[in-house]
Amino acid sequence: MSITAILVVKNEEAHLRETLNALRWVDEIVVVDSGSTDKTVDVAREFTDKIYIKPWMGYGKQKNFALSKAKSEWVLSIDGDETVTEELAKEVMEAVKNDEYDGYLINIQLVFLGKPLRFGGVYPDYHLRLFKREKGSFKESDVHEGVILNGKKARLNGKILHHSYENLHDYLQKFNTYTTLFAKQKVREGKRTNAIYPFLRFGGELFKRLFFKLAILDGYPGMLYAFLSSFYSFMKYAKLYEMEN
Repeated sequence: MSITAILVVKNEEAHLRETLNALRWVDEIVVVDSGSTDKTVDVAREFTDKIYIKPWMGYGKQKNFALSKAKSEWVLSIDGDETVTEELAKEVMEAVKNDEYDGYLINIQLVFLGKPLRFGGVYPDYHLRLFKREKGSFKESDVHEGVILNGKKARLNGKILHHSYENLHDYLQKFNTYTTLFAKQKVREGKRTNAIYPFLRFGGELFKRLFFKLAILDGYPGMLYAFLSSFYSFMKYAKLYEMEN
């Protein structure tokens, strides 16, 4: 069975070589770049000639465009800051031989400030990333562009390492973008909130992550990520309230 890895990227030079090097076992790599200003495209050319430049259309639409360029029976969706472990690669190659399932959920482990996090509610974190090309498509939303699968799914044991943030500066840049996208989408969906809810959300999230989900066991990176994630939740709803008023 053949496998195509699809990637939607922009300015991923820092991790992309590691990401693509860990995908040498797939039959095809499709990269869709939305206007990188660093050497992302040059790095991609070291591994594939299936590179497409496409203005940004939103996460779901961009990934569906990448999906439309895939030729293999199976598709593996990977981000430019993720790494497929050797264990997962072997498991995927065996899984696609099984006709019983049309898609597989894969565990994504966040690496924050150099530490793979295990607590705080961030792990395990399963997402449908491997699926038959003709059985799946991406939900066309600004955020949470998960795969819609027309078929049966199962879980794999291996994992993908997600090197999402280089440092706090990088986190805060992405933080502002994603919280705004969330708020705009909720406004379009007709969602409402009040002035108190963002504060309640922040307090509840922080207490849950630190003590119920034991983020303190991941040390400084885990506790910091718990705080930032809770503030992220606060800001999503604060922006929603601001847009409503």
